[in-house]
Amino acid sequence: MKRDEILKQTELFTDYLRKNGLRMTRQRQTIVESFLSADGHVSTDELYDLVKRKDKTLGYTTVFRTLKALKDCGLARETYLSDGRTRFEHLYHRPYHHHIVCQECNSTIEFSSPELEALQEKIVSKYHFKSLKHQLQIFGVCENCQKDQTVSQDIWDSDLVFARDALKIALEAERSGINFYRSAAETMKKTSGKETFLKIAEDEYEHLRGLQKEFDQLIKNNKNLLKAPVFLHFDYESLKKIFPTREELKHRYNDQLEEKEALLLAMEMEKESFHFFEDYAQRFNETRGKEIFLKFAKEEEDHYKTIQQEYDKFLQQDS
Repeated sequence: MKRDEILKQTELFTDYLRKNGLRMTRQRQTIVESFLSADGHVSTDELYDLVKRKDKTLGYTTVFRTLKALKDCGLARETYLSDGRTRFEHLYHRPYHHHIVCQECNSTIEFSSPELEALQEKIVSKYHFKSLKHQLQIFGVCENCQKDQTVSQDIWDSDLVFARDALKIALEAERSGINFYRSAAETMKKTSGKETFLKIAEDEYEHLRGLQKEFDQLIKNNKNLLKAPVFLHFDYESLKKIFPTREELKHRYNDQLEEKEALLLAMEMEKESFHFFEDYAQRFNETRGKEIFLKFAKEEEDHYKTIQQEYDKFLQQDS
């Protein structure tokens, strides 16, 4: 974790202690900074070993109580992996996720799936149950252990991996939009409708270039990020519900779209894309990935408004 992020979270913890009639002591400061600097999932014993290297006077009970306070104020989350020990992981501005745990080498894969979360909520609501918290842990044997291979265990920043996956999804959505508009242009017999779709496709391509630049910069700053397992499991088939296929387009409009109808259809696509990604973003807590989805949704909304302006101009000219 970067130094400025550690300082920010330390300030939040200091405020939490003050509100609860406590103060940030030198020992608590050492424990908090050691926890926030540690990667992966840390047990109380492991954190105790870390802080003892910095301050031999620190006691185990102080470490335990500080971890509990970090959890209570929302900066840490308890989790249970294959070794039976309670572990703690960073929580603030981190995407909510589950774990796949190897019982042989203790390697852990973090993942998130909004579809899975929705299914869980559906089951819970069926029984009129009030859900307070939940965790999904899948235990088994990883691919390397099945092959008796020993490899180094990489620890990934889940927020950065989430951002990588969010950008991949936004890129794919943009490509789907471009393919739709270009396919629509090819199927149109009316010149006015064809030109409208080609113009919109060109605008979408500019959006695509911006997203690709952001993705390339993320990878440039974190060169090993491409090796990380998929964190956000997204149903790419859902994009087909936003942008109709060439066959659907032919069936619905019989290749005879005029400019007016082409603009209306484009507005419908952009509006649907905007609502989809805005709603999708709300499924996550405050993370860089959520920011990417909200930014993409805003661009789709802006594109919708631009097309609407073209539509309004057309109506004025046609009246």
